[in-house]
Amino acid sequence: MVDQFDDELVDQLVDQLVDQLDDQLVDQLVDQLDDQLVDQLDDQLVDQLVDQLDDQLVDQLDDQLVDQLDDQLDDQLVDQLDDQLVDQLDDQLVDQLVDQLDDQLVDQLVDQLVNQLVDQLDDQLPNQLPD
Repeated sequence: MVDQFDDELVDQLVDQLVDQLDDQLVDQLVDQLDDQLVDQLDDQLVDQLVDQLDDQLVDQLDDQLVDQLDDQLDDQLVDQLDDQLVDQLDDQLVDQLVDQLDDQLVDQLVDQLVNQLVDQLDDQLPNQLPD
């Protein structure tokens, strides 16, 4: 009976030890897996965040570059248009001045011619009239 009791005790002890070892192994495995999963998730999260930040930065830089280029083009266009407008206005002013001077010269010439004709007629008329 003592042998049987010893066998039972040994069996119980072995069972308890196996259970304890099982629990310890399971705990260790869970801890290891936990650590691995956390590391993987950390890596995935970091990768996702970096990708998102990359995308955001690229978008921001794209927007900034587009804005800068747009501003530069606007400035260039305004400068070109300014130059064109100044040239047009110059041409218009020159044309107006030439027209005015032309008109004045014609008026002066007509006045001179009329005066000359009147003078000539004046000179000729008294000679032709009987006294």
